[in-house]
Amino acid sequence: MNKKIRIAIPNKGRLKKPAIEALGQAGIEVLEEERAYVSETSDPRFEVIFARANDIPVYVQYGAVDLGVTGHDLIQEREANVLELMDLEFGKCTLVVAVPEESTINSLGEVPALTRVATGFPNITRKFFEKMGKQVEVLEVSGTAELAPKLGLAQIIVDLTSTGETLKKNKLKIIGTVLESTTRLACNKIAYRTFEKQINELIARMRGGMEKE
Repeated sequence: MNKKIRIAIPNKGRLKKPAIEALGQAGIEVLEEERAYVSETSDPRFEVIFARANDIPVYVQYGAVDLGVTGHDLIQEREANVLELMDLEFGKCTLVVAVPEESTINSLGEVPALTRVATGFPNITRKFFEKMGKQVEVLEVSGTAELAPKLGLAQIIVDLTSTGETLKKNKLKIIGTVLESTTRLACNKIAYRTFEKQINELIARMRGGMEKE
């Protein structure tokens, strides 16, 4: 078998370093990390592709890469048809619904119809409120959703939090949880059938590395 198994990992941000470490624990050292988009590894069967965490679910679904390390939240948001083979147990965060502290809305049931909701996760947010039977207007914003209520753009935000500190600093209170997320090892469905033995071996090695910690 000449074709290398491609693994996409985040090119920056809080998931990059632990993703490289998780591969390292499985005996796969990334050899050309600095400024490279494609890197050889210490295991000639694998190569690493550095990509935006947000794009990795799409790369995996369409077979541009065979495996990808990215957040469960991003897989859900991109509606990617991939296999989530393993919970890597880092990058823990929660997607929450929050409102200004002075808001009279104290629970999800109290959200009025046609309320504007600012979020970087429009697909998840839309589905969440539809399931609740709530008709809201979802506004997609990149990055600082916390600003939206201050600027009068939206009454509610749906945003990620790991400690809740940023929400507190911006005088926002949580009124509901949309989903809990951690980093996952995602796999293309065809690639799993093609490389099942090698991928299962990699998973076993990664699990072994996690257990040693």
